[in-house]
Amino acid sequence: MSNDTGTAKKRRISRRKWLAICGGGLAMGVAGAALVPRKKPDLPLSIGKLQAGAEAPATCRNDWWTDLDDLGIRHMSQFDRLPWFEKDDSGQFRLRADAGVDAIIDTHSHVGWAFGLAKSVDMTRTCKVEYFYDFEREQDLLCTQIHPTPDEAARMRNDDLAVFLKTPHINRTQTAANLAAEMDRMNFRSAVLLPIAVPFHERHARDTFDASSMDKRFIALGAVYPKPWGPRKIAEIERQVKIHGIKGIKYHPVFQLLAPDDPDMMRLFEWCEAHGLLVYAHTGYTGREPRFMKEKSEPRRFEKPLEAFPNLRMVFAHTGVRRVDEALSVARKFDDRVWLDISGQAAPAIAYILRRYDTAKIMFGSDWPFYPLSVMVARSLVATESCPSLRERFFSGNAKALLGLA
Repeated sequence: MSNDTGTAKKRRISRRKWLAICGGGLAMGVAGAALVPRKKPDLPLSIGKLQAGAEAPATCRNDWWTDLDDLGIRHMSQFDRLPWFEKDDSGQFRLRADAGVDAIIDTHSHVGWAFGLAKSVDMTRTCKVEYFYDFEREQDLLCTQIHPTPDEAARMRNDDLAVFLKTPHINRTQTAANLAAEMDRMNFRSAVLLPIAVPFHERHARDTFDASSMDKRFIALGAVYPKPWGPRKIAEIERQVKIHGIKGIKYHPVFQLLAPDDPDMMRLFEWCEAHGLLVYAHTGYTGREPRFMKEKSEPRRFEKPLEAFPNLRMVFAHTGVRRVDEALSVARKFDDRVWLDISGQAAPAIAYILRRYDTAKIMFGSDWPFYPLSVMVARSLVATESCPSLRERFFSGNAKALLGLA
């Protein structure tokens, strides 16, 4: 009797594990397919249609970065030409003590992920970081955003299709120890770690919580795949709140294949509103995604949950990626409850956003390990050079207020 029971239990465990592997692999594979290089041109940046707000900082000139043309910064390795960076004894860039920036709070970062049968990333490992995007390729690094390029998209697609069987090498370099070392060089006070929960699989959330325990500067948000919504999903969020003290959840409509107005997402939003949890939501898209995936992250689709739940607080990550005007238009309708992060935007777009939204609700984000910390710090410093009075709240003050940090 006991042997039969044990055999049945093993079968059930094996079945659940297989579902987790298949579910995680399906989500990552489909998301990876979204990055297949397209023959048609990239989606133009949707920007320039909105008037500056009445409260916009008048000192933010939109063309300050043209003064940098003579510096000829076409690669990240040229950042020592900027007045804010210097090289340390190991030849790596660090933020100068006289850069005029207090300790930074990064509201948008990740650690390396693994799913299914793949081995979890060793978060204690120190090595050379391999970023998803290459900032040594020729480009107007500060003022344009060209990533992911076709070759980057192809590599990411292949990695995402295989990640549930074997952890790609690049992911294994994206460790908590490496992020912490980079934070030391860039004078970061805190970094919010954002996990991704794919179907049947909260593993990246668990790995993120483990990583956050390594350094007191890390603040982990939670994540749960809400479909199908029910007691098990509620119990998982409650566990994350009780054990890890999460202040919010990360939601990614593309990787999770769920639009914000999906019925199960609406139930999760309702739960977050009732329990005071922040929703940190990816918004917009790069333009390389298939239509059905772009539709899931259209900024306009966030209107339904924000209208339905009048106390729901939300961060629009990336301010819409290439759908800047659309993300700003929706955010303006709910500006008492919507914050923006500028991760992935170039300096002109950051300056544009600062002139068109409440500057008390715009925050710095790096999107590490897609971007080195120095790239988004440099772009943000360029964007705010003519309005340095905004830097304290942009780089840290707004995040302190939102996250309740001392």
